[in-house]
Amino acid sequence: MVLPILKNRAIKKAMESAKASYVKAAELSGVSRESRIFKSRIGGRCRVHLDKVFVEGAEQAEAYQAACLAAASEGNETPPMPEPRPFQTVKTQSETVYTYVPSEFAQEMYVLGNMYQTASIGPSETLKLAQELADKVSFDLGLDESFTALQFLRDELEESDQSDEDGDDDSGDSETAETSSD
Repeated sequence: MVLPILKNRAIKKAMESAKASYVKAAELSGVSRESRIFKSRIGGRCRVHLDKVFVEGAEQAEAYQAACLAAASEGNETPPMPEPRPFQTVKTQSETVYTYVPSEFAQEMYVLGNMYQTASIGPSETLKLAQELADKVSFDLGLDESFTALQFLRDELEESDQSDEDGDDDSGDSETAETSSD
């Protein structure tokens, strides 16, 4: 019984630390090597955090759409869109840490994931809006360079484009297209 209480305290303390680290990075004005490294570390964690929130929004899109349709068919109001989790966990080289991004940024990325999944916006618009959001977070943190948002989606789309091009150049030989993507 004591173990869950201690575990919950540790989690709460880790979450508070994640938020404090974000705030510290945003307020840090020094140009020392240490401050640049710290800001960069927090920026990297924010990048992963936003990627995870995007995926969370995409994964929950279907359930949200179903809830909206059910409410509409029953004559009820549309339910509010779920909120993204304010903290995410990220695996570093040595441990798993909690990350924090202010709710306005997380909510924007969550909605973007939802819109992408429901095809309300296309891939290029999604990447453009996600990068604009990453630029805002990078600016908020005072990073020298903005981090790249949704790199996994960029890679996936590039791979898809390459396989489409391979398929177009091919005379229908699917084995050739498969080996060229390896």
